[in-house]
Amino acid sequence: MGKITFFVPYPAMGELVRTTFAEQQDGAWQLDVILVTGVKEINCAWDTNSDVCVARGVTAVALKRLNPSMPVVDLQVTGYDIMRAVRECQRRYPRDRIAIAGSHDMIYGAKSLEEILDIEQTVIEVRTEEDAESSIIKLKQDGIGVVAGGVMSTRIAERLGLHAVSIQTGREAIYQALGEARRMAQVRRQEQERSEQFRAILEYSTDGIIAVDGTGKINLVNAAAIKLTEVCDDAVGRNSEQVFPLLGLSRVLQSGRPELGGIEALNSHQVAMNRVPVLINDQIVGAVATFQPATVIQELEGKIRQKIYSRGHVARLTFSDIQGDSQAIRQAISVACKFSRVDSNVLIVGESGTGKEVFTQSIHNASHRAKGPFVAVNCAALPEGLLESELFGYAEGAFTGAARGGKVGLFELAHGGTIFLDEVSEITPHLQGRLLRVLQEREIMRLGDSKVIPVNVRVIAATNRDLYGMMQQKLFREDLYYRVDVLRLALPPLRERREDIIPLICHFLTVYYVHSKRLFREISEQAKALLLEYAWPGNVRELRNIAERLAVLNSEGVVRAEDIVSVLPRATEQAAVPAISVAGSLPCKVSRKPDALRQALEETNCHYGKAAALLGISRTTLWRRVKALEAAESFHSDHS
Repeated sequence: MGKITFFVPYPAMGELVRTTFAEQQDGAWQLDVILVTGVKEINCAWDTNSDVCVARGVTAVALKRLNPSMPVVDLQVTGYDIMRAVRECQRRYPRDRIAIAGSHDMIYGAKSLEEILDIEQTVIEVRTEEDAESSIIKLKQDGIGVVAGGVMSTRIAERLGLHAVSIQTGREAIYQALGEARRMAQVRRQEQERSEQFRAILEYSTDGIIAVDGTGKINLVNAAAIKLTEVCDDAVGRNSEQVFPLLGLSRVLQSGRPELGGIEALNSHQVAMNRVPVLINDQIVGAVATFQPATVIQELEGKIRQKIYSRGHVARLTFSDIQGDSQAIRQAISVACKFSRVDSNVLIVGESGTGKEVFTQSIHNASHRAKGPFVAVNCAALPEGLLESELFGYAEGAFTGAARGGKVGLFELAHGGTIFLDEVSEITPHLQGRLLRVLQEREIMRLGDSKVIPVNVRVIAATNRDLYGMMQQKLFREDLYYRVDVLRLALPPLRERREDIIPLICHFLTVYYVHSKRLFREISEQAKALLLEYAWPGNVRELRNIAERLAVLNSEGVVRAEDIVSVLPRATEQAAVPAISVAGSLPCKVSRKPDALRQALEETNCHYGKAAALLGISRTTLWRRVKALEAAESFHSDHS
């Protein structure tokens, strides 16, 4: 636990100290006993590594003067000790007048012993060796014959020709002193720990901290405050109004009221400022100001949002995951890499299955937002009300069935990162207006709430429709279109990069065969020819599905032409129907009931969601049927 240094004036006392210490059986403490017969010997004998010192009389006084920071326990001289010394003086020198000489603590109460012992005695206080000698000389002149006191006093008395008797400390006083030394050392250790904790908090806190006393003088400035205020570190002791006129601590000293959460300018820095008074028994004895740059708070807020809300919202794909070596795909990757270096909004256009989300994740992971969240939402998968609450969140009680405590929206979840709005063309006009405000103001408001929440989000949108044509037909807001379509990335369909078909199918076959714990060996030339002839209306997504189908059905690992024929859509499965082209949309096909479907598509400008509602079927079912018919017709026309 620590080390106790015990100063003793005579050897016999040292032995008594060691014996008493051993009786206490405390192995956590170390004892060092030092014999000191004069104050001048202290400097030579003292080990300053001690946790606490024990001494009596003028030795204790000298120790406190030499090192004020070192705790010193005064070894008390009890009344019993003085009585024993006085009785010894009477026994040995019965005819001599007696004087008691020592420090204030040693002789305190000695005068009252005259009545108890029925003797006449003189009591003098000594502080230093020079003081003791002059006092004892005066005692001799006054007719004193014997002096009872400490070692220093008795040694001087003997040298001056007087009789001397030492006041010896008893076992009970030593026992109490050792206990007090332990308590004092423990208290000092605790104070040192608190002091070091306080110092560490001050020096390593990112907050600037400045404290003043009741008169406004600065008594504390930490390193962060010096850095933020750009003042010298000699501000301590000066008036705060002169050094920091914008700090406003004098106002808190006068009012006694805290001022919290203010955003103020301090030496060209926007800081969040707190000012609080320091009160003792309702009296203002000082004030403290803490402040932090607003940029640090914003960064911390982003990290907290990311840690609490964005678990699972991660982009896993990069540009290295994009398969293909054609000129078209290399050009698309090159453009996407350039887009990743900036923060502008991106619109990715391309047919279904061309890899719009793969490119979106790759752009995010190559940008400076890579460590932020990546949130993807399909705008066509949810009805308007549900999509609005998902995108912007809602406050508690916003509507019937709202979750207790409200819900965080996807834009908030994406703070500091990227949000991917897939099929953005399917957003209703009402939501288009709300989305426009987010892109303009970079802030959102939850449903049922009046609080505005700033968000730092990059928006990447994707569509397989002609968004410009929809804008011209007033189906998509013009102002939103020009907010979304800042950087445009057009992804080529698979039929325009046929040189990538065989490498892609081989890659997917290898992956799916490994999943089935089998080995893919090769694909025949006839099979390759069939794959190259096919139109691939579903693009890379369809190609991947065909590869998975082959891996399940073909156990040999060798893909032949008949395997390809068996997995490609058959022309006989659906009747061939003519295509209709609606302005403002991609080409689309009619279904088994061409008249009804044609009418629905014409009325909705080929909007699959609205057309599906008119026909009484789900949008997914309509999409699947149209794509299946389109694929079958393409295969039939190529082989007719």
